[in-house]
Amino acid sequence: SEMTTVASAEVLGVSARQIARLARVGDITVTRRVGGALLLDGASVHRLAKQGRHNGRPWAAATAWAALALLSGDRVDWLDASVMSRLRHRLRASSASELCWMTRRRATVRRMRGWGKDTGLLHSGGSALRDPVVSEQFDLTAANHGSDGYVRARNFASVTTALGLVVDVDGDMTVRVVPEDAGYAVDRVLTAAVAVDLAGSLDTRESAAGMRVLGDMLDDFRST
Repeated sequence: SEMTTVASAEVLGVSARQIARLARVGDITVTRRVGGALLLDGASVHRLAKQGRHNGRPWAAATAWAALALLSGDRVDWLDASVMSRLRHRLRASSASELCWMTRRRATVRRMRGWGKDTGLLHSGGSALRDPVVSEQFDLTAANHGSDGYVRARNFASVTTALGLVVDVDGDMTVRVVPEDAGYAVDRVLTAAVAVDLAGSLDTRESAAGMRVLGDMLDDFRST
């Protein structure tokens, strides 16, 4: 479950210094420090490796959420008109894998465990499949265990306390913390966000379904 900096560097094909930078910006998750050495969440390393690399710096959270909202046919009221115009142009030229790459800093991911309840999290990924409409769209059924969901940064402490959550690299709860400057209020499910989260899954069927739906959404966006 945990990986050293050296092992992570081998998986990603980068230097140990680059691993430290990726951990600092939240692209991979630090589980703990032993002395001066970092130990990393192996799942976060493999998810990043699975994405491959693309040109361009990942978007800030506000731009990432604007892109996901646009694809989902939702409102975006936190970016000015010129930024929105450039974002629409970029989306029309993007592939599903590029979109996953560009939006990967939309939230800070924490692996946790708790009492089995997930009240207070906005369901995404596999947990969103509990909704029959979402399940049908992705042609998948929800898993019988674990939870995946978003929470605003301001609500993170209260939700984790209420659910008895603690950080655990082997935990079956994925909590995605959305920064306060992201624009997105974490008050409604965005289909594109569910698709991106499924696309990043290490489960092959979930990943394929997420990429398929993302591709379809991009095609629909290009046709408008």
